[in-house]
Amino acid sequence: MDNFGYGGFGGFNNFNNMNMNYDYQLYAARMNERRLLKKNASTLGILLLMYELLCFVVGKITICVLIYLHSGEMAVPFGSRYNSILDSDDFYYSTAVNMGYSCIVVGVAVIALLLIARLGFRIDLTHIYRFEKGQGKTIVTCFPAVMLTNLALAAIIGIVVSYLSSYGITVPQADFSYTNISASAFALQLLYGVIIAPVAEETLYRGLSIHLLKPYGKGMAVIISSLVFGLMHENIPQAVNAFCFGLVMGSITVGCNSVIPSIVVHMLNNALAQVPDIADIIGSDALYQVYYAFAILCLVIGLYVIFAHHRKIRLPKDDNCVMRTGERYKTAMLCMPMVFYWLFLAYQYISSFILANI
Repeated sequence: MDNFGYGGFGGFNNFNNMNMNYDYQLYAARMNERRLLKKNASTLGILLLMYELLCFVVGKITICVLIYLHSGEMAVPFGSRYNSILDSDDFYYSTAVNMGYSCIVVGVAVIALLLIARLGFRIDLTHIYRFEKGQGKTIVTCFPAVMLTNLALAAIIGIVVSYLSSYGITVPQADFSYTNISASAFALQLLYGVIIAPVAEETLYRGLSIHLLKPYGKGMAVIISSLVFGLMHENIPQAVNAFCFGLVMGSITVGCNSVIPSIVVHMLNNALAQVPDIADIIGSDALYQVYYAFAILCLVIGLYVIFAHHRKIRLPKDDNCVMRTGERYKTAMLCMPMVFYWLFLAYQYISSFILANI
């Protein structure tokens, strides 16, 4: 009587062997997925650091060229003459020059980074710009929800910043005010805010970032790319807004498998944000009224979209991943290049906060 089920002791041993084989295969699969994720996350960290370096280098070269064109002098970055020229002439701080500078720096840096990604890392990003049916419907559906999110967050952040200010704590914020208003300043502001920035940011923070991380978790890719997008703004109010904005944009990108809808929504969002500035410049109360009426309409439609079509803009699930959720986030966020990038961002935040409160 040696029949104990599973075919006796032999069957029991076979069952144990099957379990051991499954555990080994699962372990091997997790190690392989971890290795590949770490490789892609490291590539992303290197590219993000290179983008910051490119912006820095291109920015210094652009300022030197501007100094030469405006004053006819040659100046070396970080030199005493370089700093004295910038400090002595308000020309370099006008809206037209600042926007022109941003257009050149961001445009050149993103193009250079994409060339490095393609030629140096063999990353093919051409498919992220695909046009497919249904993208127009996605744009129309998601834009009011994006506007609702932005307006609600702007109001909440404004209240928090005002509260902290009442206690003498200054929270650094981005300055979008116009100086030396001119037609060229306004045109460059629109060029940068409505075209260059949306295309560059969606390509880098949605296209490139999500492309590298998506194979190891779509939801993880959206959250980490949104965190990077929020923090790169280098001030807390914008970072909070941009993070939430990035969650929606990332979900749209993953759902459509293309950055085209997110680029268009980003453009529309930034274009609408320019309307109050236009109303101030031309002194039009009617334009303000049109803006507020449209904002209220977006609020109403946005609420409807969120309740009726929330499945289209919710975070995608992480299917077909063998690594545990915590392991994936730890691997992606704590590889060495990404750690250096987080430290770089932390330095930017800490230094700006200290300077704003001394």
